[in-house]
Amino acid sequence: NNGSNTMRLLVTILLGCALAIAGAVQAQPEGGDRTIKHREILRMGLYPPDVIMRHQQRLGITGEQRETISAAVSKFQTDVAGLQWELQNEQQLLQQSLSGYRIETDETLTRVEQVLQLESQFKLLHFELLIAIKNTLTEQQIDMIRARMRELRQERGAASG
Repeated sequence: NNGSNTMRLLVTILLGCALAIAGAVQAQPEGGDRTIKHREILRMGLYPPDVIMRHQQRLGITGEQRETISAAVSKFQTDVAGLQWELQNEQQLLQQSLSGYRIETDETLTRVEQVLQLESQFKLLHFELLIAIKNTLTEQQIDMIRARMRELRQERGAASG
């Protein structure tokens, strides 16, 4: 029963992280398709928490690994929550600066710099999470993920060819 409570907590935390990431990605001006972003992350050799969660049985994720990943996700959520509010606010202020007939150059460029800094902070936090997750995995688990990714690429190639 304690194991199922831990599993429920992990699922809740990881779903919250996925929502936080999706919300922050949507808040960024470049936007983009989440699937493409996932693929880019995977190509870099990093693994989003929802991928690990979906395949935890196949990967043999241990209780200790689950706790470590959950802690990293919780830290990410905490760090990102305030940042998202600040980023949204700055983006709205920037939009207001750009909406007039004439634009106050210095003020607007200061706002642009602030938005870019906040987006950069978010990306750094995201990489911090992804690196923590990868460092939690064993070499065997990473090899299993890589093998599965190769299989999926081959399947996609066969389906499109």
